[in-house]
Amino acid sequence: MIELVGVDLPPSGPRGAHEPHRRPAGSAAHAATWEFFETTDPAEACEFLGLAYSTSMRMGSAGDEQFMRHVRRDFGPFCVNDLFMGMEARYEVSPIGSLVIVQPRTGWAEHRWANTVERVRPGDIAVVAPPHLPFTTHLRDLDTGSVQLSQRLLMRTAGFAEHQPESALRFTATQPSSAGLADHWAGSVTRVRSALAASAAAVNEPLAVGNIARGLAESALLAFPHTGAPVPTSADSHDATAEAVTRAVAFIEENAHIDIGLVDIAAATRVTPHALRIAFARHHPTSAVGYLRGVRLGRAHFDLLAAVSPVPADGPSTVAVRQEAADAALLAGVGARWGFTSQADFSASYHHRYGVSPGDTLAL
Repeated sequence: MIELVGVDLPPSGPRGAHEPHRRPAGSAAHAATWEFFETTDPAEACEFLGLAYSTSMRMGSAGDEQFMRHVRRDFGPFCVNDLFMGMEARYEVSPIGSLVIVQPRTGWAEHRWANTVERVRPGDIAVVAPPHLPFTTHLRDLDTGSVQLSQRLLMRTAGFAEHQPESALRFTATQPSSAGLADHWAGSVTRVRSALAASAAAVNEPLAVGNIARGLAESALLAFPHTGAPVPTSADSHDATAEAVTRAVAFIEENAHIDIGLVDIAAATRVTPHALRIAFARHHPTSAVGYLRGVRLGRAHFDLLAAVSPVPADGPSTVAVRQEAADAALLAGVGARWGFTSQADFSASYHHRYGVSPGDTLAL
């Protein structure tokens, strides 16, 4: 057993010799990055993980073969991670301060905090530990995917005001509330991973990244028990007026090109998100977010009309292939620019509204 209990790392600092390979993955408000790190040195593994998760760690490991690989797509408010630990190891971890939800593929990990012990295995979905508590982890040959969500992203998505303390939102259990909600979370993560793997445009466009962030936060808030969002009041019903809808529509029309969601629209309208939902239900055929999505779909339509690029009718086959690839990239780029993270979703929504596919419009 190699006991590295003397390795007690600060939550932040220069990566120095152990800085991971990093390359840009996008250009949003937080420049997204792709990070890759691997090592056979347990001390380096402990140092890296402490820096990557903004915490202090103490580690012990055992076994002759020791290997760690960590791959991360970091978008600021959220990260999508893959971790492989080819060893048996124990960690003492200070509070992470963000929600880390794991889905092991092989191996196992046992997390302990306060008077609680939970072991996660392949097929399980679980929060590593309550974000505000220190914990210990014992793992063996663990290969896991994880999603990390910042507390501020979760609070904003839940509808808390910026001035409210992070302690206003606490997760009260580490398992999804039901098997159905576990499946809902797993499906959300699968769609996000598929979108990031399929389209470089999705990680380069602020609207697409913003929609991914809000979608993951909404799914986590739905799946995992917590102390709840701000309580609706009688004032919400009073504020849910046609005038509120008019103000919201004007704000959406003017700001559809920037990364906004329900909370931003409600703030600009000077009502709560709950009141805005009621107002649109009463006075508009769609929701506020649905209206935003429709406006963006219209902007994408005009972009396609302006970008018409006919395929050569009788050119060489190689020219046609190049044109087809260029058209596919253009379509994916237009969809992502207006917040569509899936090309299939963009095509289906476009066809429903305009009766033709985006490619048909491009070929006019």
